[in-house]
Amino acid sequence: MKVGYPRAVHYYDYFPFWAGFFRGLDLELITSPLTNRQVLEQGLKKASDETCLPIKLLVGHIQALSGMGVDALFLPRMVSVEEKTYLCPKLLGLPESVFASVPEGMGVLTLDFNMRQGKRRVIRTLEEFAEGLGKTGAEARQGFLLAQNWQEHYESRRHEGRSFGESMGEFDPRLAGEAGRTIRFDNPDRDESAAVLTVALVGHPYLTQDNYANLNLVAKLGERAHVRFIEEMEPQGIEQGLQGLHKSVFWSHARKIMGAGASYIGDEAVDGVIYLSCFGCGTDSMTQDMVARIARQQHKPYMVLTLDEHSGEAGLVTRLEAFLDMTERRVQRESNFSAHG
Repeated sequence: MKVGYPRAVHYYDYFPFWAGFFRGLDLELITSPLTNRQVLEQGLKKASDETCLPIKLLVGHIQALSGMGVDALFLPRMVSVEEKTYLCPKLLGLPESVFASVPEGMGVLTLDFNMRQGKRRVIRTLEEFAEGLGKTGAEARQGFLLAQNWQEHYESRRHEGRSFGESMGEFDPRLAGEAGRTIRFDNPDRDESAAVLTVALVGHPYLTQDNYANLNLVAKLGERAHVRFIEEMEPQGIEQGLQGLHKSVFWSHARKIMGAGASYIGDEAVDGVIYLSCFGCGTDSMTQDMVARIARQQHKPYMVLTLDEHSGEAGLVTRLEAFLDMTERRVQRESNFSAHG
């Protein structure tokens, strides 16, 4: 049995977990192609206009899987992955919110993954899911252990500073080729006397790691700066960045973005912070303002880039170059002046 897994939303965080689980069940998990123009256009045709860009890309990847000979589509409902947190409301609405866009004749496999109910309940849910596919509870438990090991290995590689392509390529053969090459953060044409910047790029991984969706932003940044991501931040760094808040952040992605963004702002080795968001994101509407306030307080260069399906590369490049020019000038000549006022 071949099961299709869209290369969107959950893929960028939890694909190693599900790849390990299905390996334990001796089932083949096939990912959709890298995001491209056709995937985006199909998503725009089939998805609701009110949905955000990541959901439209998800719908496009579902259409792409329909032509790859998969027997069924796997769309888990990721409710919670850690205690006292939830995922984004639009992700909680999956898979029902995209059922209308699933090609006719393609089956959909789904389950509720909710760590708030405890590990034992999660294992029981996986056992019931496996039994529906003709597998045994023992195979499901074996798959769960393998899934945990693969997920922990992936996260440890990211904490070590490994690139997304290099880390994910160990679990997704389709990513181990061109997309898995480590991005070089040096430019042979750059003036060696110029300051080398370190810029933190914070935002949802399905934006920061999807080169087509973010208009190849990481490569453009890498031409003039070392790039840091939230996935590189250790859990204790995120917790440190969340200290001082009046109440805890209970959205998983928002919590990581908020904690990592605050920590990078307080890190003297980081020269500037870029917040990558998508139009219509409810959680970003709160967290990006909170991160901006911290940046103003600590006088750290900060910029918000908002993407949607209409974003143009020329406008992004213009804003990015202006931000890097001003940050570089401040590092070289104006470090004794405030970045704000």
